[in-house]
Order: sequence, then structure tokens, then C-alpha cells
Amino acid sequence: MKKKTKNFRERMLDTTQVPLIVYAVTFLCACGTVSEQATSSKASLTASNKNSAAAASKNAAATPESTVTIDATTQPVIIRPPALWDGSAVTWEELRPLLAERAGASILEELFLERQLDRMLLARKKNLSQELLDTEERELVASLSDDPTRATVLLNELRAAQGLGEKRWKSLLKRNAAMRLLVQEDVKVTPEAIEAVIDAEHGARRQCRVMALPDLDRCAKARMRLDAGEPFGEVAADMSTDRSAARGGLVLPVSRLDPSWPSSFRQTLWSLQKGKVSSPVLIDNAYVFIRFEDEIAGDAEKAQQARSGADRAVRRGQERILMENMAKQLRQAQRNVTIFDDSLLDGWNRVKNAAR
Repeated sequence: MKKKTKNFRERMLDTTQVPLIVYAVTFLCACGTVSEQATSSKASLTASNKNSAAAASKNAAATPESTVTIDATTQPVIIRPPALWDGSAVTWEELRPLLAERAGASILEELFLERQLDRMLLARKKNLSQELLDTEERELVASLSDDPTRATVLLNELRAAQGLGEKRWKSLLKRNAAMRLLVQEDVKVTPEAIEAVIDAEHGARRQCRVMALPDLDRCAKARMRLDAGEPFGEVAADMSTDRSAARGGLVLPVSRLDPSWPSSFRQTLWSLQKGKVSSPVLIDNAYVFIRFEDEIAGDAEKAQQARSGADRAVRRGQERILMENMAKQLRQAQRNVTIFDDSLLDGWNRVKNAAR
């Protein structure tokens, strides 16, 4: 129940991706000799001025078109392998299929997504300026920490964890900036949305326990155990399908207007008396019991101070949700794909099958 919403709220850019590097290396060799017929043609032209035109025509026709003359000073091209180990070369032929299997699907998905966004920008006649890209980078870094030094450290850790080299980092910024530009028309900053953000951060919150069950039959069995006097936490730990079961159903405090929780859940929680358990509430695909544990007072002073920047927080929050939805839809639309490389195809099929 909470799992889907919370993960959706806190999810960051994919974390274990490693870039696919594909190169084709070709050795080009050329050799040639001076045509004897060309030499003969030159001698014939010198010996007889009378038949010069005919001789030139005849010898030119006899000269092979594939004859190539190579300058003696031409240096051979030296191609280095991508890596050496203990004096032994690691070739691209060895490396390429392994990289394709390991991260090929993720890289392909990123490339397809970038092309999809390019088409959308072109269709809507929107331009992605360098200023927008620079702003995207600044705000992403600033979101990691208020301390610039700490933010830089966290950024380096993030890029290392996600395998974001310079090229993939720039591509990531481009995709994010493009999606942010495309969703602007759908962002609505309303007074109600501003109040919800302020309330979620600084308003009163309620501590509760939850128990998610798949059907009404299981709900009836859980209710019988609760009515018999078993503690809610023990029944939740034994029967709940939510990940909070390991904590006896205990979840993070919930504010009255927090948009990250379903409205039906919040309305039920805030209608309960302390220590009481609700009737089953249908949320997503599960029935949920809610027990009101305690209330945490809000901070009116901080709420007032946060009001000045709340409109920006609302805008950014809506942008994030809309961008995540757009990326999900575009990935689902990546069906017209033909992959000829066996290793790359294997990686693509495994990733797509796992996502189903």
C-alpha cells in the first residue's frame, strides 16, 4: 500500500547501470606497384611524336584502374587494444559481448528515450538551450545538499554508483531538461497544492500502523484475531502483505494533506480516535486496516516561513511526477526495436522480461 507511493516519491535515477561501449576496429592496408605499362606508355610517347595520341590512348586503356602508388614515407597505423593485463591484450572482440550483456539494454533504452524526446521537442517546436541544461545541472547538485562541498561529494558518489561518465551524465541532464520543458504546460500551482506541501512538511502528523491483506476473507480472519485481543502489531507481522509487516505495521507519520498518501487513507486515519482500528479500506489492489497510534504536533512558525518558497516546491514536485510518468510511457512505447547483435538482444530480452 505505502510501498508503491513511497517508492514513487523517493525514487531516483536508475542505480546500477554500467555504460555499453561498442567500437569497431578495422585495419586498413594498401599496397601498390608502379605499372610497367605506364612506364612503357611514357617510353612510347618519348620515341614517337607522330603516333603520340594513339600510343597514349592505347597505353592508358591498358593500365589497370586498381593500380595504387604509395608514398614510401607513409607510416603504418598502430591500433592499441582497450586494455592490457600482465602483458596480455584484452581485445574489443572479447570485451564487446560482455558489455552488451551487462548493460546493453539500459544504454539502448537511454538512447531510444533521448530520440523520442528529440522528436517530441521538434513536434512542439521547443528548443533545448544550453541555459536550460546548465540550470538542470545546478539544481540537481543543489538538491543533494545545501553545502556545496558536500553536494559535490554526493554527486561524485552518485555518478560512480550509476556508472555515469561524462557522456552519460550529459545525456542524463539533456533528458531531464527535455522532459521538464515538455511537462511545463501541465504543471498547476494552486493555493490548495501549496497548503498541502506546507502541511506535509510542517503540519501535524499522525503515527499509525497498517495491515494490508489481499481479500475480504483474510480481512475477516484478521478482524477475528484483533477482536480476540491479539495486539495489532503481532497480527500485522503475521498476516500483512505490506513491507511494514516486519515492523508490526508501523509506517512513517502521515499529515492530513500529504499528497504522497492516497486521500482515502488520509481521510480514514484522520477520522479515527486514538487507539482505534478502522474497517478495511480498499487501496490499489489491497484491503488495509489502519490503527491510529499517536499524533505529532506541527510547527506553525516553520510553516509560515516555508510559505514563501512553497510555490516552487509545488512546481518541482509536480514536475517530478509528470516527468516520471512521461519516461514510463515512453519506455513502454519502445516496441519497434530490431536488434541484430546476439549479446545485445540477450540483454534486452532479459531486462524487458524481468520488468513484466
